[in-house]
Amino acid sequence: MRTAVIDIGTTSVRCAVYDEFKMLDIISKPLTKHYPQKGFVELDPMEIFLKGKQLLDEMIEKYDVEGISITNQRTTSVLWDVRTSENIFPALTWQDIRAKPIAESLNKLWIVKLGKILGKFATSLYHLIPTLRNKRRVKYLVTISKLSFKPNHASVHLMWMLQNLSKKHRERISNLRFGTIDSWFLYKLTGEHYTDYTNASATGIYDIFFDKWSENILRIIQFSEENLPEIKNSDYTFGEYKGLPIAGIVADQQASLISLACFDEGFVKCTNGTGTFVDLIVGDEPSASLSGLIPMCAIRTRRLRRYLLEGYISFSGSSIEWLRNIGVFDSPEETSRMAERSDDDNILMIPAFAGLGTPHYTESPAVLWGVSNKTSREDIVKALLESIAFRIGEIVKIMKKEAKINKEIRADGKMSSNDFLLQRIADTSGLNVVRGKYLEGSSFGAHLIAGISLGKWRERDIKFLKSEEFAPKNDMQKKFQRWQRLLRETKKRGWY
Repeated sequence: MRTAVIDIGTTSVRCAVYDEFKMLDIISKPLTKHYPQKGFVELDPMEIFLKGKQLLDEMIEKYDVEGISITNQRTTSVLWDVRTSENIFPALTWQDIRAKPIAESLNKLWIVKLGKILGKFATSLYHLIPTLRNKRRVKYLVTISKLSFKPNHASVHLMWMLQNLSKKHRERISNLRFGTIDSWFLYKLTGEHYTDYTNASATGIYDIFFDKWSENILRIIQFSEENLPEIKNSDYTFGEYKGLPIAGIVADQQASLISLACFDEGFVKCTNGTGTFVDLIVGDEPSASLSGLIPMCAIRTRRLRRYLLEGYISFSGSSIEWLRNIGVFDSPEETSRMAERSDDDNILMIPAFAGLGTPHYTESPAVLWGVSNKTSREDIVKALLESIAFRIGEIVKIMKKEAKINKEIRADGKMSSNDFLLQRIADTSGLNVVRGKYLEGSSFGAHLIAGISLGKWRERDIKFLKSEEFAPKNDMQKKFQRWQRLLRETKKRGWY
């Protein structure tokens, strides 16, 4: 079976063609990020659509494909007018924090504060009465006590858009449609307004515990469910393009879970791309986290339903790009060898280029600590790669406390080609790290979803295709502890 997969990322849009379990071809076009103001990180929705469509047309003409599948970066938000089919604002990416004042004001609302109070009470019951841990209402309250509105949530982006509408659009709000990048691309391609459960669960608008768009959130941001996409399983047929079925939609991180065959409770995968996302499968019921891990839908097909807990790091691949842009090296491929050449174990880095992410959810300055007149480029590269491994180690440590976890981490994403990084993740976490055969895991996972949709195979037919394995071999615990002390001091002092 041949599938054309559109993979819409933060820095590029790609189209790959797969035949059964191997990739035949992949082509890509870069996307231009715009930074009009501090904290603004935008993409042009029409650029995304036109480049994606051009790539898709080229692959359809070149190969005899049976279906199309879509995977995408999550939470990037688009608002458009159905009368013109044109976007009203640029696409606000998951790195865009322009809506920080809105998030802060939402977190001060009495209804949000009441929810946190009830959530703290539910958390105490969660500890005292184990049987309550299976109650969805209790898990819902525990979750809202640990999480809050964030500037990069799609829900908060939507509220910013609504507050900045022109008078003309405000008067005709019933004509507006909102969605993540998958919804926008699908709408432009077919005229259908759908999304899947994996994308919906990452928006901050979907209630994962009661399996629907959240009435409470929609009431707060004053938006109607009719303006949101209809939610379907990932293996639904979402429409047609050039006579070919759109046979799957799945968010990039969840697609990676499928490509790495992470189907059962305890499986962990780590995708190292622009950011890093660590996902733990918790079973067929959503789970609350006492430490701020994010509950989401992991896999949702006609036959299989799985949920996950996620921790993330905003900047990992982006931090490598930053080092390249300031001239530390010419190519990211050099960084593994550069780090190996460093013999300085004193330098530490806090990689807080756009907030810290899980479990801190706070802003903090990025810090490079321990620099001397002997510091080399290799030392700085090593400190950065180790800081990413330490952040992942923090997340895995939380996961070990909260749930069943396997003895290995399956890894994909472009940065997972870096041997030094994967070795340090193994050293810090104490778990084997196994690199998947396809680093473009989101693309391969979307192809696998299309195969499920078209009846070519079932979920259990999917096997883990691996390449290298990295076992723990270096004792990093003392350095990890020093790094954690620096992180605590950085958060405490602020140093602004």
